[in-house]
Amino acid sequence: MPRELVVGGELAAGEVLDEAAGSAVLTGLLALQEARTAPDPSTAAELCLTTVPHIALAVHPGRHRP
Repeated sequence: MPRELVVGGELAAGEVLDEAAGSAVLTGLLALQEARTAPDPSTAAELCLTTVPHIALAVHPGRHRP
């Protein structure tokens, strides 16, 4: 889908990457929010670790390969 948006001229490649990075950050932040209310430290730590791939993708979106 992103390729079609860029090829069709609807969005520039940078805009697609910006949106993807924004979505990745939001997903990571939602997981961190859930960690704040975790019932115990172990669960909180596990939830924090789940944010790593999302934040890493947002920091350098060109390195992610599905």
